[in-house]
Amino acid sequence: MDRLASFLLRRLAHVERRAVRRLAVRNGLLTMSTAIIDGHVIGRFSPAFDPSHLCGNADRDLQWVGEHLAGFLIEAPQDGNGRPVLVPAVPVWPAYLARRSANEADTNTATLAYAVRVVAEAGYRPSAKHMVTLLLLAAALEQSGVTLRDLSTVLRQPAPVFSVAVLADGFERALPQLIEDTGIVPYGPYTGVTADFAFTDDLWKWVDSETRRVFLQVPAGETNRPSRAALRGQLLRALADGTPVLAVSEKHTGIPDQVDLTCDIRLTGAGIDRLLIADLLEAIYDSEAVMRRDSWIAKIDAEALTLDDLAIAIRPGRPILSSLDALAGLAALNREDREDDKNEDKADASRRLITQSPSERREQTSRDGGNSGDRAASTSTASSKGKAKSKSKPTGAEVIQPEPFDEASRPAVPPVLSVETLTGYGAAKDWALGLKVDLRDYLAGELAWSQISTKLLLSGPPGTGKTTFARALCNTLQVPLVVTSVSTWLQGEYLHDVLDRMANTFAEARRQAPCILFIDEIDGIGQRASASRPYADYWNACVNKLLELLDGAVRTDGVIVLGATNRPDDIDEAIRRSGRLETHIEIPRPDIPTLAGILAHHLGSDLDAVTAPDTQIGGQP
Repeated sequence: MDRLASFLLRRLAHVERRAVRRLAVRNGLLTMSTAIIDGHVIGRFSPAFDPSHLCGNADRDLQWVGEHLAGFLIEAPQDGNGRPVLVPAVPVWPAYLARRSANEADTNTATLAYAVRVVAEAGYRPSAKHMVTLLLLAAALEQSGVTLRDLSTVLRQPAPVFSVAVLADGFERALPQLIEDTGIVPYGPYTGVTADFAFTDDLWKWVDSETRRVFLQVPAGETNRPSRAALRGQLLRALADGTPVLAVSEKHTGIPDQVDLTCDIRLTGAGIDRLLIADLLEAIYDSEAVMRRDSWIAKIDAEALTLDDLAIAIRPGRPILSSLDALAGLAALNREDREDDKNEDKADASRRLITQSPSERREQTSRDGGNSGDRAASTSTASSKGKAKSKSKPTGAEVIQPEPFDEASRPAVPPVLSVETLTGYGAAKDWALGLKVDLRDYLAGELAWSQISTKLLLSGPPGTGKTTFARALCNTLQVPLVVTSVSTWLQGEYLHDVLDRMANTFAEARRQAPCILFIDEIDGIGQRASASRPYADYWNACVNKLLELLDGAVRTDGVIVLGATNRPDDIDEAIRRSGRLETHIEIPRPDIPTLAGILAHHLGSDLDAVTAPDTQIGGQP
């Protein structure tokens, strides 16, 4: 292990143990006083328990603290305002343990220092993922010729811009987590934000009961990267306010051009290799244990591993041989998965032919001209087009055709459900009738699609008829209705499956255009959150994808988007901004006249029989 990597790992361990000591002070296990030494304010820690409980053997003392005082080394859960949600917020002191008096004069300061070290070590939980991320960052610094002094100098400046490209699966998420979860980066602590909603005053400085320096995290992955125009706006707002900007990519060509051309520090590094695994094992175990297993490490297929694999396999306290066996097995499993993915892609064309009828296969063969080269070219062309790809994947959406109006049959059957026959919808009905006129002008070429209000957020308590309104609008406009929901999208197994379902649903709506795309339970998409929140990258990617589909590079001319929700306040504000679901109409619960209108609609021609006197239907006078 080189000097830079060793220094950064020692620094990480130091700040982590310092965080444990501060937690112990908050929970009452340690006390802290301050002293001024050479003009510096120094914190002096002391145990709140009687140090005579310790025997002087480090292993036995760590075990004793874990058995009797472990509750004091756990952070209490907090609400959104940083207040503890448990009462009492700190653990109760065990009655059988003696406390150390606050004014007790101890001449043996070495005993007190030893007790503080034991507490810090007992609460220290080294993270293999943080360690390997730091090792990859150290290698990128060395490869790019950037020193720690250079980093510190740029961090002092307002609005510094950094780009980091390291070829390791999982690094794009791991580096921001390292910055947020630890105090390894100076002039912090930090919290990362990934979208324009972050530029709100109440999210800048106070996060989780402490002040944090906000940095803009630029997504570099293909699934959640913002458009060029959106990224330019984010960078402009961030740099104008002096906010640091960080772009992280898992490939050397993944950094957005706006960041790559304007960054102050540019780091590039290789991925996971056997030397990196050896350094990680040395940090968790020791150099002698690693040297004895050098031949084992050489057999590991390091390039097939991810950062998550290393965190799963290598855990402090686990035997090193068990970690090595797990790494070898995970690498082999990853290789098999990649080979299966390649084979599945190659088998797509054959699978389509098997599922086709004989007439369809003959038609496909004649269309391809019976030439294998032509078929290969057509397959390549189709795979290069997103539209062809989207057609082959399920969306879960249902397409409903409008019911035709039959004036001759109206007296005999209940009227066709339409907006005109609805009661109690108020502004929503007015919006729909205006849309009917605008759609007729659009189809006649007299009105541009951009001049029509075609996106509506419909909210109201359960049972107020939001789905009924969508069905009635379908009949009124005489266009297809594509029905889906956020819960249908979330049935995808992985994030890319969910995003594919969303994109394919909009693609299906464009193929049906002009049509209505009805998205039920749209509040399930949630709100974007700080990158420090659990699973924030997943939900932020979903919200960003919906924003892109509602008002992105792919135009939705001919598609009327109607979202329905019971909880409009749970939807991200950006979804309700101009160009997206900007029109918001609330449907209240029906009053007595409205209920009468609803009953009259459903009864239809039977209404006269229900309201007629008994004598008119054979009753006795």
